[in-house]
Amino acid sequence: MRLVMRVFARMMQEILHDSMLVAVCFASLLAAFAFRFGIPTLEDFLCLTFHQESIISPYYQLIDLMLIQLTPYMFCFAPAMVMLDEYDQNITSALAVTPLGLSGYLFSHLLMPAILASIISLVLITIFSLTSWPMSTLIILCIISGSTGLLAAMTIFSFSHNKLEGMAMGKLSGLLLMGLPIPYLMDTPLMYGFSLFPSFWMALYAQKQNSFFALLSLGTAYLIMPLLYARVQRKLS
Repeated sequence: MRLVMRVFARMMQEILHDSMLVAVCFASLLAAFAFRFGIPTLEDFLCLTFHQESIISPYYQLIDLMLIQLTPYMFCFAPAMVMLDEYDQNITSALAVTPLGLSGYLFSHLLMPAILASIISLVLITIFSLTSWPMSTLIILCIISGSTGLLAAMTIFSFSHNKLEGMAMGKLSGLLLMGLPIPYLMDTPLMYGFSLFPSFWMALYAQKQNSFFALLSLGTAYLIMPLLYARVQRKLS
């Protein structure tokens, strides 16, 4: 475990030496400030302008969900880019034959960032939320968002050959978040066409506070994860 922590610390140093990745990691903090203070101000302005009681406020819960999910996505994107850089330099092959092993390498570069991102997401949403949430609900939502961030990181790495392709794939992997607004914008059976997206069930769980939807969200995430993990392993072997 000590070796895993050292490799994780070295990866974090690599992120800190890349100004773009530093900006990516801090993007969720900037978004948190913008959501918490900018959205209510905009809501007041729009309500005053159009003489309405509410315009954006019915979607405050959705905005909170976007913040919860944004943090793991950004924090997992950065390690994926570091992995692609190390793959280009054949560092991953060298580390895989050390006592760290392939599993230790993936644990330090994928799972640990996802766990850290879930914790940071919980802290940010607790401070900057627009709506009131039970703490138990927030914890579950942050666990789900961490799993989705892990999926995004594995997708970026497994389908890219270099950092340039990784940036393009990072944008495509954002489609994993496409299910978030669906329950808030659709109220017909057609919305279940998005049921393969973990974010869809995450949004339903936030709406209904039904743990069954949380299980479905995690279930869909962990249904896809073994396929991506196998692809990552094949790429590194």
